[in-house]
Amino acid sequence: MNATDHDDDRVSGGRSVRDGLAAGLLQKAVEPLLRAVREEVAAAKREIGDRARGARTGLVLTGAAVAFALATLLLLAGLIVALLALALPVWAATGITFVVFALVTGVLAAVGIRGIRRGVPPVPKDTLRAAKDRVARSSEEPGQG
Repeated sequence: MNATDHDDDRVSGGRSVRDGLAAGLLQKAVEPLLRAVREEVAAAKREIGDRARGARTGLVLTGAAVAFALATLLLLAGLIVALLALALPVWAATGITFVVFALVTGVLAAVGIRGIRRGVPPVPKDTLRAAKDRVARSSEEPGQG
């Protein structure tokens, strides 16, 4: 093989024909993979958008339900005051209703805050502990055998 054999494989720009063919084949091989990745990303974006729209609708309807629940609660308080007012003065009926509603609110708030504290920060402590135990056991096993 002499120097002229290598010169025949060269094209302008200093690249060989083999390099150009390899790059073309590589591009043809990677192109379907890139197209598939782009299509999957686009499908994921569409799915996320659909789910977000569904969640937005659900949040609006839940907000409306909360508003109606508050109105219902006010009407219930009024009914309780009216029923108690049949046997007691209006001020006593209103006071009793107020105290009962305040106690229920306090209990619900305390239980809710305790639940929030238990869940924040959202760290999977049990899973992390199990993974650490698994890693520790797997690092011990080869030494024992």
